[in-house]
Amino acid sequence: MILWLRTALRPVLLVLLLVAPARAQEMATPQEPPVTAGTIVPPSPKHVAHVRVDRAVTVFTVNADGTYTETAELDHTLLTQRGVAQRDRAAVTFYSRSQRLEVLEAWVDQPDGTRLPVGPEGRFTRPSAASQGAPGFTGSQTTTVVFPQVRPGSRTHIKYRRIQTTPPLLGFNAWSEGELENAAVEDRLVIDAPAGLPLYWKSRGSVTVTETSEAGRRRIEAVIAPSSGQAPERDAVASSDFQPIFLASTLPDLASLGAIYYRQSQERAVVTPEIATLAARIVGERTGLDAARAIYDWVSVNIRYVAVYLNPDDGWVPHEAAEVLRNGYGDCKDHTVLMQTLLAARGIVGQAALIHWGNRYNDLPLAHPFQFNHAIIYLPDYDLFLNPTNPYAPFGSLDRTLSGKTVVIATGTGRVLRTPASTPASYRYAIASRVGIDDEGNIDGSAGYVLSPNVDTGFRSWLANASSPRDLAERLLLGTPEGGFGSLQASDPRDLGTPLAVTATWRSPHGVTFRDGAAAITIPAGPDIKPVYGLRRYLSASGSRHTPMLVGATDLSWTTTISLPAGLTATTLPAPVTVRTPAGHYTARYERAGAQVLVQRNLVIAQDVFQPAEYPDLERLLYAALDDARATMTLARAEVGIR
Repeated sequence: MILWLRTALRPVLLVLLLVAPARAQEMATPQEPPVTAGTIVPPSPKHVAHVRVDRAVTVFTVNADGTYTETAELDHTLLTQRGVAQRDRAAVTFYSRSQRLEVLEAWVDQPDGTRLPVGPEGRFTRPSAASQGAPGFTGSQTTTVVFPQVRPGSRTHIKYRRIQTTPPLLGFNAWSEGELENAAVEDRLVIDAPAGLPLYWKSRGSVTVTETSEAGRRRIEAVIAPSSGQAPERDAVASSDFQPIFLASTLPDLASLGAIYYRQSQERAVVTPEIATLAARIVGERTGLDAARAIYDWVSVNIRYVAVYLNPDDGWVPHEAAEVLRNGYGDCKDHTVLMQTLLAARGIVGQAALIHWGNRYNDLPLAHPFQFNHAIIYLPDYDLFLNPTNPYAPFGSLDRTLSGKTVVIATGTGRVLRTPASTPASYRYAIASRVGIDDEGNIDGSAGYVLSPNVDTGFRSWLANASSPRDLAERLLLGTPEGGFGSLQASDPRDLGTPLAVTATWRSPHGVTFRDGAAAITIPAGPDIKPVYGLRRYLSASGSRHTPMLVGATDLSWTTTISLPAGLTATTLPAPVTVRTPAGHYTARYERAGAQVLVQRNLVIAQDVFQPAEYPDLERLLYAALDDARATMTLARAEVGIR
């Protein structure tokens, strides 16, 4: 997945933690120092922040050509020992090819009033993690300030200046988003720009924006309302989907972003003799969509994905296709440009497409390049999107974090589309198991699986990176009541041209325990890739949600045939279940057929993202499946067979 650094996105988040991001803190319950400015929104009863942002002020002074000087001041009070671990240092990333960074001042104020300045010995500039992990793909550097003698109650301060020395490829852009987990007192962003510079802005939520003009300059000030933060919720969508946010950009619309990318990349997709020869060898006699499939499979498997980085401040220019081919590796832009070129060699049109790969589902309120962090490919003649950076994604499949998203197509004028939304049918998983129980209570089983392409993508990766098929099966069996030992058998997960075939066999010694000739058991699950108990992660202890949750549209089916030996009878079966809510439906059926018991269960979750108001419907549906999974059937031996 391609990511941009948050340092380039949100001015008031430019100072990052090396230990953990500001939005990923866990909460504790210490005594919190009083807040002395602003009206604080009361926190939830169980939430106390570890850090308070006392002051986060960023001022951009912008020039007519889009270059700018950014001056930022940040003051944080470390409320707990965990807060100390999270904010004992600050890091600012910049791009030495086009930016200069100066740390103007840094210090720590202790609770007793002592001030400890941070001198040169506490400031370090090194290649950033992204630069180290992807040499040749980004030249970012990070300046880190390490604060001395920090403890609960310490207040850290940093002021820095970052100067953009060359006009940015995508113009001037600013982003300010409210704190989610941390308390915040003052959160302010100021833009001072020429009145004649086309600059657009929008906000959402509790943001106050004022704009004035004087002496040919335009001043925009955005203030995010103070907050005490809120506890994080599991599986929440990106905070930018619901938090207060302010955006500014010289980009007039999203289509213009596609046009800019097209101008930067079109000369990189040159069909060389080497590329033409390779395309012919890959395709053979195939044409059209079959030829595109062969090229996609080849690029996905043979070009290594080495960079997890895409930042508008650092330019969106792929390497030349021939260079990517020689190296055998590249980032998302490079995978796309090579595939475009191979397709062009066979007369097939492929276009780069900019998209967000992750858990952000709402479009930003303003056309903004930071809405996108990844490049995939679009085949306009077939209206088909492909993600060649994922070596386990079958042709035409898009995982749910790429589905239903706004996408910008790189053409001469740009084009804005949406990827297909994910549906239960596109995320179908079915397991059919045959289970035999002997009169000693041992269980022998076998299973076959049906996986739609979007499901088999993740499983291919799991298979390819597992230590052994036996380890995979036994890890799954560990989570079942009966346990056991076994193995998974699968076709080559790296062969994207062949549908993934998966089967399993296992044995659960002492899987059934008889007492006085009878036993009560749940339906044996075996090595279930999508077990019902995994749904527990979506349940809330309070019975409610405060933020939208990513669950995922899906269609899950479990069919089990249980064979019993002579002398052993299923005396009672679980009751059938039918539950329907706006979130989806769950059904379960149980019946006897001679010496066998037939079980059919099906869960359909209707959509990817659930809003807080929709949570009760989802909760009812999930509990229906979980309660049924715990339902028992009873077995009894005939009197003659009792031992």
